Amino acid sequence: MALKINTIKKRSTFIFVKEKGRFVRSNSFNVQMLKDTTLQDMIKVGYTATKRLGNAVKRNKAKRLMRELTRKVLPIYGKINFYYVLIAKISIFETPFLELEKELKKIIS
Repeated sequence: MALKINTIKKRSTFIFVKEKGRFVRSNSFNVQMLKDTTLQDMIKVGYTATKRLGNAVKRNKAKRLMRELTRKVLPIYGKINFYYVLIAKISIFETPFLELEKELKKIIS
């Protein structure tokens, strides 16, 4: 069966992951992780970009970067039945994409 990656859409799920999950800091983004056996062999991912990053254009760019990161990294290195919430930092714009990939691999491994 193929690994399924879904997006977290409800605010209550974001809050659940924040309260119960593990928080890991990185240079370009922070990651909240939570194992949940009720996910039925899938990974759920959420993206957060606060107003501290800048205007809507910059926040959308940060989310696009994080979505592409998860498309490349999570199917290979992600753990099944996990929630991941990626929170962008301002340094995500200056960091090369390959470095961002390495950071995410290191965090989730």
